[in-house]
Amino acid sequence: MRTLPALVCALAVAGCGSDAERRTAPAPAGDPGLRVWAAQGCGSCHTFAPAGATATIGPNLSHSLAGRSRGYIRESIVAPNARVPGGGTSIMPEGFAQRMTKAELDALVAFIARGR
Repeated sequence: MRTLPALVCALAVAGCGSDAERRTAPAPAGDPGLRVWAAQGCGSCHTFAPAGATATIGPNLSHSLAGRSRGYIRESIVAPNARVPGGGTSIMPEGFAQRMTKAELDALVAFIARGR
């Protein structure tokens, strides 16, 4: 019976996967952030593996948001022109903050932050 704890530990570690595997694995269907992602149509413009999205109008969020804070992600959603050089505009539509509740925005930001 000494092997049982070792076996349990080995199975637990095997199920964890690497960071890259977690970022590219599809999100569970019940994930609240994934539901907001779908409802807001984010996948029609962005590639994001956890959402199964492969659109190429906007950037691949796993790459463009790598290493960015949740605050940066939130600002990118609610004020997409805030960081455009020279005061220009991005192709990301304005107004997402008005189309979501705070809870929905929080869920979306958390979902994106987990997958980048």
